[in-house]
Amino acid sequence: MHITRLRPDPRAPDCLIVEVDGARFASVPADAVRDLGVEAGQTLDGERKERLSYLADVEGAKRVALRLLATRPRSVQEVLRRLRHRGHNPSAAAQVVGRLESQGLLDDRAYAEHFARVRGERGHGRSRLLADLLAKGVDRRLAERSIDKVLELEGGDQLAKARALAEKRVRQLGALPRHKLERRLLAYLARRGFSGREVRDMVGEVAGGSAV
Repeated sequence: MHITRLRPDPRAPDCLIVEVDGARFASVPADAVRDLGVEAGQTLDGERKERLSYLADVEGAKRVALRLLATRPRSVQEVLRRLRHRGHNPSAAAQVVGRLESQGLLDDRAYAEHFARVRGERGHGRSRLLADLLAKGVDRRLAERSIDKVLELEGGDQLAKARALAEKRVRQLGALPRHKLERRLLAYLARRGFSGREVRDMVGEVAGGSAV
């Protein structure tokens, strides 16, 4: 295997495309190429081939991660899972995520607060927010603190939010016997993250004024 050409990568200004035997082999940072002493005309030995392959995977994983973050905030574990699902070396994926964390581009605390704020505005209660953040791989304590911070800053009454959702749902369900109406309202609110004695009492009031 011979290195036949080094050329700038038009999609990554800081990278060079290494061609081997006339075909593209890898796109890697230009400084890494220099550090490895890679030049056109050389034979690509096993050690440098392995190193170039790894560096190319790191670079590829970084590009994918940045594209993911450009669409919306994501948790650390979500990005890791997506990179591994796309076939990136786990070590390369972890290295990229670590760099993005150190640069402040990946931050589970900021992500959790953003998530709680956006989903809270959509009518999701605390327990639903917590369950969803845990599913995203966010640490439980961090998720709980972030949710509580957002709810405190918003100053919203969770029971009032649940009542508004229940009253809206009642209009959608139409006329039902009270016991069926209560059961459906409780199930609906539970899916939204609202439960507990206060919610049950409130549902009883709403259903009592709307049931046939």
